[in-house]
Amino acid sequence: MMFQPLNEFHPISSPSTVNEVVELLYDDISLRDKVTMAHLTEYELDASVYLVLAKTIRKEFGLYNGNTELLHSCSSYQGREYDVYEDPAMVIIKELWKKVKKTHNLHLVKNNRSPVK
Repeated sequence: MMFQPLNEFHPISSPSTVNEVVELLYDDISLRDKVTMAHLTEYELDASVYLVLAKTIRKEFGLYNGNTELLHSCSSYQGREYDVYEDPAMVIIKELWKKVKKTHNLHLVKNNRSPVK
């Protein structure tokens, strides 16, 4: 699972809220990755997705170099919705996970029709 990192070829202003970052990531990840992510448990999210995305999120969205508005937005989730010790990248990843769980969680549909005779 990976999104396309931002760089000089994809200039955008730095997002200042968790929701802005979630929308950028949501728009960028593939349908397959959204469906896969939607079916992960929180433990699986911590164990697999975090390791893949956290470093890139920190770098690309300025968590390493002073995007204070985004850091403040992330910290507003901590202690309320998340453990106070979770880092800002995990806050963003979990919010993305919540969104894809709502929009891309596939369910089996039982066919209740009688067979045609």
